[in-house]
Amino acid sequence: MKKISIALKVLAVVSALAALSACGSLGDPEESSTILIIESITGTKTDGTPVAFLQSDVERIGAQGAYVTADAATANLRAALASPDPVNPPTVYNSIVLTNYRVTFELPTAPGNPGVNVPLPFDANFSTITLEIGKSTAVPFVVVLEAAKLAAPLAALVGTTTVLETKAKIEIFGRDLGGKTVQVTGYLTIYFADYIDP
Repeated sequence: MKKISIALKVLAVVSALAALSACGSLGDPEESSTILIIESITGTKTDGTPVAFLQSDVERIGAQGAYVTADAATANLRAALASPDPVNPPTVYNSIVLTNYRVTFELPTAPGNPGVNVPLPFDANFSTITLEIGKSTAVPFVVVLEAAKLAAPLAALVGTTTVLETKAKIEIFGRDLGGKTVQVTGYLTIYFADYIDP
């Protein structure tokens, strides 16, 4: 009888561990139960019209002469539960605070050579932006730095009709309010050229 009792206890422990494993409780403790989703990334045409790409003017002419400006894009982001559970709704700890992002430029069909045929990559920080579960948020960010237009390969486009097509790889990083990291990657096609100023 004693052996049967011990065997039942062992079975109970094994069953409990299996149940916990199925629930994901024994998974990576650093993995967030919230995921970050990019719904879209939009840029603008040279006239400011929002589009699914970016026309980046490498030089503008104003009353004071030639100048360069940074270019911005907008990421429409949403936080969601990795495994939605109707019994246990999301809590405030599932919200995501964006921290920083990285932009790396590639050619349409190849990685590219930074500083030679594509601009150099860069990292930047977000101001405090919190994403709540299920709500879409438009997040503007700089995707082309002013400095990039003063260096190779963009500076060589000034005064020419050449259009350089690149693909910006945008990696966005954040943390849920429990401190666990999240990240997501999206892409935006950018056409660099010395466009005609209005």
